[in-house]
Amino acid sequence: MIHTSINALIGLQLRLSGFIPNAKLLSTSIIIGMVLPDVDLILDFFISLFLNSNFLNEPYVSNAIFHSLFMIPFLSLLILIYLEYKNKSNINIIIGISIGMALHVMIDIMTLNSVGIFYPLFDLNSNFNLKNYLNIQIPLTTSKILYAFDFFFFRLYTSRIIELIIKNKIDKFEIIKKLTLWMKIQLYIFLLFLLLIYFDVDEAIFSNLFGLLYTVSFVIMIYMTYKTRKIIN
Repeated sequence: MIHTSINALIGLQLRLSGFIPNAKLLSTSIIIGMVLPDVDLILDFFISLFLNSNFLNEPYVSNAIFHSLFMIPFLSLLILIYLEYKNKSNINIIIGISIGMALHVMIDIMTLNSVGIFYPLFDLNSNFNLKNYLNIQIPLTTSKILYAFDFFFFRLYTSRIIELIIKNKIDKFEIIKKLTLWMKIQLYIFLLFLLLIYFDVDEAIFSNLFGLLYTVSFVIMIYMTYKTRKIIN
């Protein structure tokens, strides 16, 4: 199941609850780190377009590349090189993204997702999945509903960002206007997918439409988090 937006909400709530210290860019980096592993899903979507497959039921990357624990030091090294190149020294970015990605993997495991935590030491078919040990099967319709709810929580995350802007009395009318519009769009997308589930539309249509709208929502959420980084931190 996908819960990218819930991870973002958890990261934001950790900041608002005071669990994350008020350090430069730390909170924003943790939030971005908590959603970054789901780039795997976007990779699956684009691969499925070439293979003409249903990436929701038959994932190719299968939560392995960006969900791997080895990706954390690799990305940290890339960020460090970039910061050195730009003559910037903010270790909080590396710490935050690392913590966020580790939390994401832990949440995925606890919520019965298949995770390739040791990829590439093991192949894509050797993911760790608690469902295999608990003998739990989730019905297809239930999975689709959970997919749809990711857009609902994208909307909720946007709502929380708007509340932060208003609470801090920051003059960001244009941003609030755009975010409010995006909230409405997310609600329409959520309702659209509920209708698609109700009318039992073709699996390929559901999968491709979800992949497209999810990718757009994912990118906008990352951009929105970055643009409001000063408010969040």
